[in-house]
Amino acid sequence: MPEPSTSNFKSLQKPARTVSAPVSVRGVGIHSGAVSAVTISPASPGEGVCFVPDGGTPIAAVAAHVVETSRCTVLGADGKTVSTVEHLLSAFAGLGITDARIGISGPELPILDGSALPWVDLLESVGLQDTPVQGASVRRLSHPVMVAGKNGSFLVAHPARELSITVAVVFEHPLVGTQAARYAPQSGGDYTRDVAPARTFGFIEEVEALRKAGLALGGSLDNAVVVYPNRYSSPLRFPSELAYHKLLDVMGDLFLAFGAPLPLAVEIVAVKPSHRLNVELASRLRDAVAEAPS
Repeated sequence: MPEPSTSNFKSLQKPARTVSAPVSVRGVGIHSGAVSAVTISPASPGEGVCFVPDGGTPIAAVAAHVVETSRCTVLGADGKTVSTVEHLLSAFAGLGITDARIGISGPELPILDGSALPWVDLLESVGLQDTPVQGASVRRLSHPVMVAGKNGSFLVAHPARELSITVAVVFEHPLVGTQAARYAPQSGGDYTRDVAPARTFGFIEEVEALRKAGLALGGSLDNAVVVYPNRYSSPLRFPSELAYHKLLDVMGDLFLAFGAPLPLAVEIVAVKPSHRLNVELASRLRDAVAEAPS
């Protein structure tokens, strides 16, 4: 197969998309245990996605505003923070939402059932509105971009003909071992079916340690899959659900590259990804496209 063009720009317009009406939800945050109320409201084309905490100024959903990545992705500005934004941003990426205002009362977005599916259902309950003339063009990278972490973890983005994301996780656990997940929307991948239902997970040893440290205060068997030595806390929704949840997180974190669904024809491979590496790649992708010749 011939190599894709190294041009950084492809003449393909995507519509700007927002919600058709405000929609709200309340729920507990998995890390803080605090109840938050969230309202997602329409925004004008080009306004982008921003979080508006109580009493704070809007925080644009871009990598430059990430202030923490240890257990989740946290955005902050002017002394205000919003935690665990990755599942909602993943839903935005999967549904193609480019513009929205997210008002939040509380420190952290609700975990809901631990996946992005409740966010998808919430957004689709009010419908989505397109503005074709204001769309963002699909771009290409001019060269590969890679970030690497410890223990063989890395993410790499290659120039490609279409967007695809492949994730592999590796755990020394008899139930999990190595799992892989792939999402390629132009080749038949369906975000709502394939990615959104995948729930957050943790190993029982980690969960117990977090609880003793006063963390994971909102975690429960209703919003996470717990991996025990010889069983899961509930049946998996599909094989490789754990890898698909990591893919879900990658999509949410990479939304922060451009403050929009990834407008790149690019092949992304992620091995043992983390929020830190995801956000680092998001920053590098934005820089790579900004530096690429027109």
